[in-house]
Amino acid sequence: MLTKQNRMRLLVVAWLLLVGTAVAVGVSAAQNDLGPKAEQALASAGIDAAVEVSGRDVTITGAASDQEAAETLVGAISGVRVVNFVDDSGTVAAPGATTTTTTSSPPATTQTTAATSTLPPITDEPAGNVSSLEARLEGGQLTLRGTIPSAEAAAGLGVVADLIYAPLLDNQLEVDPEAEPASWVPRVADAIAVLPIVGTSGLTIVGEEATVFGFAPTEERLAQLQGALTQALGPDVTLTSEVEVTGLAPPSINAEVKGDGKITVSGVVPSQEIVEFAIGLAIRSYGEENVVNELTIDPGVDTTFSLFRLPLVFVAFEPFPVWDVQIYDNVISGQLLNGASFPSGSAQLTPQLLQLMPVGAGILTRNPTLVITVEGHTDSVGSAEDNQRLSVARAESARQWFIGAGIDPARVFAVGYGESRPIADNETPEGRAQNRRIEFRLGPPE
Repeated sequence: MLTKQNRMRLLVVAWLLLVGTAVAVGVSAAQNDLGPKAEQALASAGIDAAVEVSGRDVTITGAASDQEAAETLVGAISGVRVVNFVDDSGTVAAPGATTTTTTSSPPATTQTTAATSTLPPITDEPAGNVSSLEARLEGGQLTLRGTIPSAEAAAGLGVVADLIYAPLLDNQLEVDPEAEPASWVPRVADAIAVLPIVGTSGLTIVGEEATVFGFAPTEERLAQLQGALTQALGPDVTLTSEVEVTGLAPPSINAEVKGDGKITVSGVVPSQEIVEFAIGLAIRSYGEENVVNELTIDPGVDTTFSLFRLPLVFVAFEPFPVWDVQIYDNVISGQLLNGASFPSGSAQLTPQLLQLMPVGAGILTRNPTLVITVEGHTDSVGSAEDNQRLSVARAESARQWFIGAGIDPARVFAVGYGESRPIADNETPEGRAQNRRIEFRLGPPE
């Protein structure tokens, strides 16, 4: 029975991810080409209709039978805010597809048009002999450009960037000791760590002037990003915001492996790109014949940073026979069963546990207000006193790993429960192995 197997909680159980991306585009550039994009999308679908653009609002005139398809196609275009439809008789139909709709789409295998997110082009103009940074988070990848005078700050940024963004990372930040110092340079790692609050986002800093741009799904998420950047950059930096709020709904992805060698991936995502990314990683680990794709596409949901991070666990968790993980509205939950027990009498982290630790470290780095409790457990072999000490040592070994990875010691607690909380039968070798474990949960100790 599953209930008698090792229910070691996934490091990311119920950890709120301050991440988010929107399906939109840079305002000034996008408004100039919405008309041609809309006409091309309709023509490719064989829809004969006229298009008129006013700012970011698009009006389509065509046959009433084409309304639903036309609104869906045009509503998926980057930068479109509202789609109005006028049928051939001149009747204005109620607006349908917009960038805020949550109508379900057909299965991903039948969807041909995907929502996209576009940031302004990378700045090619040199910033002069001053400290500068351009960070762009788009499609799950972080791109870094610029020049700072501190090799120490650049190294610290590299560590944080690897934890949060690798392997989707392009770090070309340069160190020039002749560059003019700036107050934000020692804290540059903190600044790039909070960009996933709004998953399609960018930050440019020249001297003491900074601009944040991109697309936020809600006003609340925008306020979180601005507040986090203001704190990270410090009081001497002037921060200007050019972030657009889209009102997109949250996406979801669920992945489940039941011990039969098959993985089922389901949920609602905004684009075919994300479907191909998630399913591609599932196929890499389990083989095409063992992947069940139940993802659907809805251009009205957000393209969050987590959509590009979650599928990476498919590869990491391949050695484990039973697991499930879900994300909805940027909250990840799940559990990992089997395969992570300690040898008898040992407090040394196993290779399976060491696969999980960087996942947790990345999330803790990305969310500086979170704390975690590591709970140690043993089987019933030996005295209760010895098992209590061993359980504490097991929890402490995980805590020390987090500290060594750069996590503030005050944010990681270690608690031992000895043999008092078995999850399997201590009368069998298999049961005892399942009981020799550590578990992770959000928050301070009970």
